[in-house]
Amino acid sequence: MNLVDKYIFKQLFNNSLLILVLIIAVFSLAKSVQLIELIVSRGLPTLIFLKLILNSLPQIIPTLLPIIVCLSIYFVYTRMITDKELIILQSSSFTNLELIKPTLIFALVLSFLSSFFTLYQGPESNKNFKILLYTIKNNYSSSLLQEGMFNTIGKDFTIFIKKNNTDGLHNIFIHDTRDPEKPSTLIATKGKIINTNSYTKIFLQKGSQQFQSKDKKLSILYFDEYLLNINQSKGFDFLNRWKSPSERTLTELKNPNPTSLDDQNNLQAFRAEITMRYSMPLNVLTFSIFLLSFILSLKFDRVENLSKTIKILSLLIFLQVLAIVFSNLSIKLNNFQILNFFPSFFSVIFSVYFLMKSRTLNND
Repeated sequence: MNLVDKYIFKQLFNNSLLILVLIIAVFSLAKSVQLIELIVSRGLPTLIFLKLILNSLPQIIPTLLPIIVCLSIYFVYTRMITDKELIILQSSSFTNLELIKPTLIFALVLSFLSSFFTLYQGPESNKNFKILLYTIKNNYSSSLLQEGMFNTIGKDFTIFIKKNNTDGLHNIFIHDTRDPEKPSTLIATKGKIINTNSYTKIFLQKGSQQFQSKDKKLSILYFDEYLLNINQSKGFDFLNRWKSPSERTLTELKNPNPTSLDDQNNLQAFRAEITMRYSMPLNVLTFSIFLLSFILSLKFDRVENLSKTIKILSLLIFLQVLAIVFSNLSIKLNNFQILNFFPSFFSVIFSVYFLMKSRTLNND
């Protein structure tokens, strides 16, 4: 790269980095609002919260990269136009292809980065995020049982404890709805949680169990010691559940389970997911060239033109809407997963058109 290429490349990098940091900050704030109830009710440490945020970022970065690159191109090249730098370069025998070169290199670098997220890191992080969220919601350790609050454990248990210290749990109230026709309530003065790899139980001392029989009569059973199993649905393994297309690796998407009804009903979603993982990095490259060729095709104005800015930003929004629409259509229309590549194809065609138009303007 020559000196001009390095200068433009550096400006694109600095602007893109700043925009990325700002967008990630806004996303993290929005995500924290969604997770705030879980954080407060479960008393999550900061490390767990950071893990949730970091595992959710790779899912959105490939979507954000085309926007980030296009905004960076807009800021850099419009500033160069305003400061007459672009005019000087064009009058110094720099062609439009030479002006596009640093942007092309920069977009290629970010396309490879986007490929890393869409093909590898994104699906893994999405899977880890769901596993971590499930683990938090179903963690029965005593440290997550809040004093003086009704703690919901899974869908079957509501637990209230008055005090939780090193001696264990004190003044415990447990409502058990595993049997909807015969719910029961346990009250105990003391208890402690027993955790192993295969089960979670609460050991209760000096208490009673109250339940209604089928004829609506209240029965009370007093006990000195009682062991309550609070494991959820028997045989349910979250790790072996049906995984959504966004959680699957390319190998899993290309080889669905022929015996799984869910897999067979989502074959088109799998095909669309595969093409989308290749089209999203391509969008970074084609969208950036399209936007830049459009900027270069515009006539130079001595004063800043608001309509020009609106046109450029409208074009950026149009490209993103186009990508979203065809992504949804590729899932709904059988064997039309190729539609994911239409926004890139559209961008290439019109990039050539605008480059030819700008060449005509320069010749005039």
